[in-house]
Amino acid sequence: MTPGHEAWVRDWVASHQGQGRLRLYAQELSALAPGLPDTRLLARARLALRRYDGCVIPVAPTSLSWVRTILANAGAEPRTPLVAMVFDITAPAILDLLALGAADFMRAPACTDELRARLSRLCRGGPSMTPQMAPGGAAGAPPCTVREPVPGYGARASARRTATRARLEAALAALHAQDATLAEEPFRQAKSRVVAGFEREYLRRALSRHGGNVAQAARASSKHRRAFWALMRKHRIDASPYREPR
Repeated sequence: MTPGHEAWVRDWVASHQGQGRLRLYAQELSALAPGLPDTRLLARARLALRRYDGCVIPVAPTSLSWVRTILANAGAEPRTPLVAMVFDITAPAILDLLALGAADFMRAPACTDELRARLSRLCRGGPSMTPQMAPGGAAGAPPCTVREPVPGYGARASARRTATRARLEAALAALHAQDATLAEEPFRQAKSRVVAGFEREYLRRALSRHGGNVAQAARASSKHRRAFWALMRKHRIDASPYREPR
């Protein structure tokens, strides 16, 4: 389970058990992949997750960094589609999760009928927010069994595929439609917020692509290393979570 969501997960799963064909299971990821380091949990749990047709993982601002880190360090290409259930997450952050390997996302609280429809589409190999994922599932497993809320995968920068532009734009448009309350925000304030969000996400993606190597990330971004460091300090971004464990 995502740290900090354990109680919510158990209550949510219990309240939706026995409803139609959607079957939910709450499971500690550490139970499937015991041992250290923590950032390699998904890589170690990949085979155990293949018995499920889909995984649902809650993501909130407090857990976003953890989810992003384990997705970036998951290693091998995922075999189980993951649906991120997001709580107050901004559009750029959701796009980052999609680029890191999430097959789809839903706003919490989720409608179980909609969740079942999305999982059914993924099980059939239908289009998702990211490139094609091969759904898992052991012999005899019920259709669209949901593995709640264990992040089911991710791939390293070398193995990652970028989500199609059309689907990313569709996701962004859907999220912006929910932010209509900010329409009266002053221009200067709105611009500052958008620029800050862009800088944070750009830095995180650059660090993720280059395994936390600041010099390489700065060079690939066509920025001086000192300027890159200054932006990292401005947004309080640490490179260590993006480095591969030794």
